Amino acid sequence: MLERILVDGEPAVALGEIRQTARPTGRPYQARFAPHLTSADGRVTRHHVHEDSLAVSRAFG
Repeated sequence: MLERILVDGEPAVALGEIRQTARPTGRPYQARFAPHLTSADGRVTRHHVHEDSLAVSRAFG
């Protein structure tokens, strides 16, 4: 679920939470995420995702 988008010129950050089930294990999980985007001329030129990788790892482990 996308909660907020913060924009300051070319850089932007989206904040939210993902709720899914890991197919290999059947375990449901929730994880916070924050993709950092950079744009130029109306196109995304850089995309870096920050996420709660521990929650994801536990669900798939």
